[in-house]
Amino acid sequence: MVRSMTGFGRGESIADDRRTTVEIRSVNHRFFEISTRLPRGLATLEHRIRERVQGRISRGKVHLGVSLDGTVAPTTSLRVNDEVVERYREIFRDLKARFGLQGEPDVGTFIGLPEVLTREEEEFSEAAAWALLEPPLNAALADFDAMRAREGKALASDLRERIRGIGEASERIQQRGPEMVARVRERLAQRLAQITKDTEYNRFRLEAEMTLLADRTDVTEECVRLRSHLAQCEEAFDGPESAGRRLNFLTQELNREANTIGSKCQDLEVTRDVLFVKEEIERIREQVQNIE
Repeated sequence: MVRSMTGFGRGESIADDRRTTVEIRSVNHRFFEISTRLPRGLATLEHRIRERVQGRISRGKVHLGVSLDGTVAPTTSLRVNDEVVERYREIFRDLKARFGLQGEPDVGTFIGLPEVLTREEEEFSEAAAWALLEPPLNAALADFDAMRAREGKALASDLRERIRGIGEASERIQQRGPEMVARVRERLAQRLAQITKDTEYNRFRLEAEMTLLADRTDVTEECVRLRSHLAQCEEAFDGPESAGRRLNFLTQELNREANTIGSKCQDLEVTRDVLFVKEEIERIREQVQNIE
């Protein structure tokens, strides 16, 4: 399965006169990493959120934010601290008596004094908080997965096209193998003929050199392994598990086979195909970094 590591999802629900919004975004990362931003009343749910998200995402740096919209129903309340107000009143009376001051402090004066008004956030039990958060969280994850799947489909299409091109190039390389050996055989025979006129010596040397040459220039095994790795890439695209880690490993193996083929070949046309293969493998490697 090919899914992008980058994505965005949003979910929203209204329950008990509260609008709860969940937003999820992710970027590329080698491992799974999550950070959360939760209202104080929902902070106890962090471990449950982490478990739910990790069950859907295997790799990527994820940021999840939750907000409770106070325009629908305030999530906080203000309370007058009676003890503090009474203490301030005593201080005012004492100041008036000591310094002969006139007048009384108004309501605005009291409200502006420190600690007269206290803000209290609404408390939730963990069960009530989860009932509030779970629906928008699931909706955000579904939206998030849908976006990653769309991008993954586009990535897979691009990778399949590159894999097809590499497979065709490897077949051309393998087909030219016997021709390469034949040309080198002819060139080697001409050189041996120049060294000595001893035909028996030429035959012996030629056979010995050709035995070594066949081993050094035969790329059949490498081409077969290359196409085998390409087939495994196709399997990873269609498999049920996330393909990123497997594709990353297969890309390394593809590059290894391409380097071996390049070191064995001494043919201009083959060299061009090898360069094409290595360029496409590098493009695949770059794209794989975006896959979960």
